[in-house]
Amino acid sequence: MDIGELITAKKALFDEYLLAYLKSTWSDSGVFDAFSYSLKAGGKRIRPVLTMLACEATGGNGSDALPAGLAIEMIHTFSLIHDDLPALDNDDLRRGMPTCHKKFGEATAILAGDALIFQSLSAICSSDYPSEVKVDICSAMADICGTGGLVQGEYEDVMAEGKDLPLVKIEEIYTKKTSRLFELCMYSGARIVCNDHALIRPLVDFGRYLGQAFQAIDDILDVTSNEENLGKSAGKDLAQDKATVVKALGIDAAREWARNATERAVSTLEKVRDERTGTLKELALWMLQRVM
Repeated sequence: MDIGELITAKKALFDEYLLAYLKSTWSDSGVFDAFSYSLKAGGKRIRPVLTMLACEATGGNGSDALPAGLAIEMIHTFSLIHDDLPALDNDDLRRGMPTCHKKFGEATAILAGDALIFQSLSAICSSDYPSEVKVDICSAMADICGTGGLVQGEYEDVMAEGKDLPLVKIEEIYTKKTSRLFELCMYSGARIVCNDHALIRPLVDFGRYLGQAFQAIDDILDVTSNEENLGKSAGKDLAQDKATVVKALGIDAAREWARNATERAVSTLEKVRDERTGTLKELALWMLQRVM
């Protein structure tokens, strides 16, 4: 099975799990309808796939990582719902469908995003993971998604609009708003299996560099691709004068920056010294090919 087929298979496994979860937790609520709509909208499911692969890289069964992958996908979806709002990126399209606030209204979209934060905690706490694993994953989620990561990164991203930032500052924004959630995928998937810092740390580092590459690739595609292929509005970064590696370096140098970030990600896996990391390496290179 090549990497594309493997990702498709794991995405299908996750989507099946997601639908079963939503059915089991159904609520006659407009908020539930709104966040379910955004959760089911699709996407690449890279984060739950990474969580499963991290679990497998440490000797576990990828399906055991589904609750953690769901929690992380909920956090990611909350960030997309809020990011699309008029106060932030003001997007009408996400994954080829109307954004949550366009479908349900701004007030409901805000509340749907809020609900997903807590729903993600519920997904972990209601899982079969040992108590200490639940505590560690929830603690990591709080650290990575607050002012030390995702939310702060989104804030800095908005505040940087119209400014010419040095490359090191752009990298910091990428790390907070994107990479830290990738780190959470790797940590959570591995923590389900073990608590070996020497094994988990390189995987978390892989997530950091992979997230940087992923964000750079996303920003390159915003300029070089179109709405049909992206499933969202193209050219938004340019229109909003976002601080990106494309703005700082130009397209060709941004591609090289993404290549270097990918190579750093792959090199961290040498510390793991396990054949099971081969799939992670393939995934990193597969992602890079989208812009090369």
